[in-house]
Amino acid sequence: MTVAKQIETMAVYQKLLLILIIIIYPSDGFPPDALTGSASYAKHHAEITRISIHVAVGKFIKENNLTVADDSIDVINLVDVFFGNDTDGLQEFSRREEEIIQHVKNQERSDTAYIHCNSEQIQLANTHILQRRKQIEQLAQSSEPDLPLIREMIGLCLYTIQAFYSGTNWVEMNGDTVYRDFGVPNKTLMAVADATVDTCSDCDNSGSDTTSCKNNLLINNALTSGYQTGHDIQPPYKTSGDIDKGKCGFGGSSDTENGQRTAIGGINKDRPDSKYSPHHHLHYQAFFAARKATEQFLIDPEIGIINELQNHIFAEVFNLKEKHKASFAFVIDDTGSMGNNIAQVQDACVDIITDVLDSPNEPIDYILVTFNDPVEHEHRLTTENGLEMIEKLESLGVFGGGDCPEYAVSGLKRGIEECRENSILFAYTDAPAKDEDDRQAVIDASNAKNIELRIFLQDDLCGKRRKRETELKNVTGSDVYYEIAEATGGKVYQISTSEIADVMKDITKELLPSATAVVRVFNLDTTADHFVNFSVDNMITNIKVTIIGAASTAEVDVESPLGSVLTSAGTNVLYESPNKVVVTVASPTPGMYTLSRKVNRHWSVNITAQSAIDFDYTIREEADDGYLYTVVGHPIIGQTYTIFLTVYNKPENATVTTILLTESSGSENLFTLTKITSDFYSTYFCSASLISEFYQISIYGTDDNGTTWMRTSPNTISLVNVKLALSSTQDLYVNMVGNVSYLLENKGTTNETFTARLTDNRGLLTGQTNFEETIASNESTEIVFQLQGSSSFSTVTYTISVTRSGSANTLQKQSKTLYISRDIPPMCSVDTLNGQCDNNYGNGSCLDSSWTGQATITFTTDLQSVTGSNGMNVDTSSVLSSPSVVTVSGTCCTPSTYLTIIDKNNNFVRCHFFLGDVVYIDDSKSVLSTAEQIAVGVIAGIVVACLLATVTFVIVVYRKGVKPKLNAMKVDNLNREAVKTFPMKKENSSKQLFYDDFMTLKYDFKSQPPRDTHFPHDLEFEISDFQ
Repeated sequence: MTVAKQIETMAVYQKLLLILIIIIYPSDGFPPDALTGSASYAKHHAEITRISIHVAVGKFIKENNLTVADDSIDVINLVDVFFGNDTDGLQEFSRREEEIIQHVKNQERSDTAYIHCNSEQIQLANTHILQRRKQIEQLAQSSEPDLPLIREMIGLCLYTIQAFYSGTNWVEMNGDTVYRDFGVPNKTLMAVADATVDTCSDCDNSGSDTTSCKNNLLINNALTSGYQTGHDIQPPYKTSGDIDKGKCGFGGSSDTENGQRTAIGGINKDRPDSKYSPHHHLHYQAFFAARKATEQFLIDPEIGIINELQNHIFAEVFNLKEKHKASFAFVIDDTGSMGNNIAQVQDACVDIITDVLDSPNEPIDYILVTFNDPVEHEHRLTTENGLEMIEKLESLGVFGGGDCPEYAVSGLKRGIEECRENSILFAYTDAPAKDEDDRQAVIDASNAKNIELRIFLQDDLCGKRRKRETELKNVTGSDVYYEIAEATGGKVYQISTSEIADVMKDITKELLPSATAVVRVFNLDTTADHFVNFSVDNMITNIKVTIIGAASTAEVDVESPLGSVLTSAGTNVLYESPNKVVVTVASPTPGMYTLSRKVNRHWSVNITAQSAIDFDYTIREEADDGYLYTVVGHPIIGQTYTIFLTVYNKPENATVTTILLTESSGSENLFTLTKITSDFYSTYFCSASLISEFYQISIYGTDDNGTTWMRTSPNTISLVNVKLALSSTQDLYVNMVGNVSYLLENKGTTNETFTARLTDNRGLLTGQTNFEETIASNESTEIVFQLQGSSSFSTVTYTISVTRSGSANTLQKQSKTLYISRDIPPMCSVDTLNGQCDNNYGNGSCLDSSWTGQATITFTTDLQSVTGSNGMNVDTSSVLSSPSVVTVSGTCCTPSTYLTIIDKNNNFVRCHFFLGDVVYIDDSKSVLSTAEQIAVGVIAGIVVACLLATVTFVIVVYRKGVKPKLNAMKVDNLNREAVKTFPMKKENSSKQLFYDDFMTLKYDFKSQPPRDTHFPHDLEFEISDFQ
């Protein structure tokens, strides 16, 4: 198949795929993300959150005078004004925004009712938000605020806040007004409808009658919400089929048991479509209320989390860094022990300088300080010329040393002394500090100048292997480097030298954005052509070509449309070593360039550019609910995924057309991109079956002059045959053990043995931390491990890594940070449960079977409430002190219920009383034995077969007998009409004629079914049933 044909075919496939996998699936609240087709008008969680964040951050920028803007600029556009030409800063802001949005969207998958404000669990939803707000406040007050975890907590809160307006009856009572007491500390919620109160009357749940459910609510003085099929909290079964009211259902096509336990229909406002949302007419009011509530949660001076975070943490959460013209200092250990590492450190520092050189955020000067033993420190250079600093770095050698510790603290102190205020300082050493008693002088000097301090340690200090610590505090806290970092807001990275270049570059991109985009990355084997073309577009201001494998510029040539650029005044050779050449071209002429190899050596080439236009991508897979969620870890080889792209700073007249997936073998796969409507960024997607173990991802388009442009992601796609998925986790409490479980699934074709290893940054793992599991093909096993909370820390980050047994190659690796609460939560355990509800019930017979139970609850903080879910009777008369025994009871109309205990610090726990699975039988149906059910099934199969045969026979008779006669009688009229209406008559195939006959018959059959025949649903026969 040609590339053009491949693109054309994929274009059709993308459209069909999006229609099939996104439109048809309902949700438990607003849809998590944008829909297309007729559903594109539906508002969704991603849109609500993104718009609200832009408004909230815009208000923050304006109120704190972070940028100069006149009053004519809308607050929603102040984010763009603040970042200006700092395109990397804007890109990092959008990534943090997207991080929050992903946490919001992931909540959609939960079957816990209070997360969605469903099942009248409104009070518990409120408690859930209050608990998370308290955790956000405590995290913000710690010496090292965990910003990713704060963003996760914000996302958890925002989902439930938005779901309140979609799922409860608040909007029905108050329109798009925000309920300022929901999710706000020290507020009392309005009453929720009592368990015995019917809240809705029956209405049409199919959506056919679009106004049937408009007035189905029976209450207007209390809160209620719909009960959704599949959630953990359900109302009692109806006790009489004649009752035309009950608790409100969620409603819509996803509520498959609607009417069995609830009134028929529901009140959800998720979409503007009656098929999915009985209260579709209020969808936009719910959207506006949710949007305003999201904004208020973030920034409102009275009730917003701006109060918990304070301004400086709020700014860090969203990457609102003030820009300073400051220094960039390198403090490097040059003792003899660094002999094996100095070259990698030099290369990493040179790469950083070449990235920021001539960029809008280039530092005002560069500083180099070295330290040694017995020489405490030496100030090597301060210069405003990046090329001069590169030369000095290249000239560094190693000497001296002997014993292990070095004068590292002295080197840090001298580097800080040479820096301007608000500067960045990178330090590297492979040894402990000999002069650690001077730590306070370094701390004081760094804080006085507000230095961004980053210390890089060899992971094997002085040959003594230490536990790897990345970006996090040392477990014991005794190491001087970690103490300095904690006291100054800096960070320590204990890594191998092979990782230093990537880690330093990532940190620099965050602290000193340079708008560097990758154009192309490739290997040039000795058997390949000596010429490679690459495109330079008019959105590039500076291009850098890095060649590993070239001995000197004599082996390299770069030609533009105007000829060789190596002799151009705008070209600099930034780096030249026996194995590496780096060339930059300022203000390059747009067009097609050619990189030429003059000596046949193997090359690894990386072409980057300073350019505003760049992109991020996520790989998403379809979940059980039909929506697409971002893949965590590596995707699975051989499966089909949807790749979503966010393109930043695309000029209005530029286009984005194609995605290129390049395999490790060099094979290229092109896919056409489909654009999705987005409020702020250019968003695209394509779907692809990923059958190789490795892909590099690039995108193509044209600039406003029609020149082809290309950008390549620095992050490659690696695929494996083992899946690792988080099953369950929980918050940790001080001195208590919490369980975490993962599902490990072998997606390969043969049985394999895998090893899962656990590590953490606080030493809080307890029990088994290594697991060896032999798993059959397409089977899975559960990995369960424990962490114990400690009062010494507010968070713990664990990492789970999976390898094949006996291999060092990591297949899957996931890390997660857990909050450690200082509170001691209430506890609940079921002691006794008498009764059984595993029979079929109907006609009110579930009332005839009752059950009782007891639970023991313990608590250290006074209790706020002890309640049961709908249908549970709770005797709290004995709840006077801890421990207390609570007696509960119910009937088999409520075979699954929860006892919920909430203390006055908003910590809560639930006990589950489960009496068995119930098969509900309505009034008109009787219970059949297994044999009877089989007999009915056989008869039904025969009937269906006969019906299909009859329909087919009718079509044949109609085609061969009736229709020819009708056609013969009408031929003259038809021909005359055809000439008038269709001058170019088209010949129809027999397949098309069969289809026309079938659709005619289907319409007639549906309109006029056989007499005395009742179809509970519209007939759904389609042409495919007969093919």
